[in-house]
Amino acid sequence: MTNWTETRVWDPVIRVFHWLTVTLCLLNFFVLEEGSRNHRYVGYALGALLLIRLLWGLVGPYYARFGQWWPTPARVRAYLRQLLQGRHPYYLGHNPAGALMIWLLLLSLLGTIVTGWLTTWDAFWGEDWLEELHGVIANTLMAAVGVHAAVVILTDRLTRSDLLRAMVLGKKRVPVHVQVEDPRNE
Repeated sequence: MTNWTETRVWDPVIRVFHWLTVTLCLLNFFVLEEGSRNHRYVGYALGALLLIRLLWGLVGPYYARFGQWWPTPARVRAYLRQLLQGRHPYYLGHNPAGALMIWLLLLSLLGTIVTGWLTTWDAFWGEDWLEELHGVIANTLMAAVGVHAAVVILTDRLTRSDLLRAMVLGKKRVPVHVQVEDPRNE
């Protein structure tokens, strides 16, 4: 039997942002008709959520702040070096590769929102290139979401990092024998 310690990692703002964003993106991508009023309203809601998340990344609790998990080249290299040596370091927050993915997701979401919003402007009404760009960025976002979900499940199994449970309840169970990587110690 493994002994566990439990640590609060993801606060309610992060968890609500995450699951609302997932739900709204899936609605817009798979359910709602492109360009419909409801599609636009969901896009506006996603824009509001993204603004809240960006602000929370500056003023929120430790694990919500961008500085805590900023993927510096040194952090990414050290993390990849450990992976190549057969070790998988355990992080309470995002590991450096996960941080890169989160930035891809956030930037793709931003690009999707901005290009979608621009298609409603008179200056860009009916512009095929903008609608195509919106579609390319939205497809990139959804592909990244798929990769993100698969890697989270794989990482959860490899490291017993309790990621899925933590994104629902906010707490991670950490085996007491596991050494946790913490950027506060850098």
